[in-house]
Amino acid sequence: IEIANIEDVPELLNLQYKAFRPVAERLNWLDAPNLTETVEHARDEFPKYTTLKMLSDDGKIIGSVRGRVDDGSLFVARLMVLPEFQKNGYGRILLRKIQSVLPHSRAWLDTSGDVPETVSFYEREGFRTFETKYFENGVSWIFMEKK
Repeated sequence: IEIANIEDVPELLNLQYKAFRPVAERLNWLDAPNLTETVEHARDEFPKYTTLKMLSDDGKIIGSVRGRVDDGSLFVARLMVLPEFQKNGYGRILLRKIQSVLPHSRAWLDTSGDVPETVSFYEREGFRTFETKYFENGVSWIFMEKK
């Protein structure tokens, strides 16, 4: 695991599309923001976060997470692992690594409340839901925190 740089943005965006598409298909939400983000937008957002990348033995990015600390609160975003590498503990490793790299007193994130395995993953890591919102398409969006 190492810190990503701006040159990684196209590969990170490709990872994002591959990692989030199966979930978007399950939710019937193919116009979800992380499937429609452009390279230009991703490049504009990149400097606002510390982004970690997990590399395979051949140097390909197989996982990533990003975070940003504001007033002691770490916002964790875009935790993603290529589908063929999921269920191997890589997401857990990335989640724990971003929390150890960026000092904070509270961590929080947002995710779909309609994907039980994702919600239970974050709960096993100590996160608890503190707010729920609903999109016009009926998808629930939850906000989780860990103090």
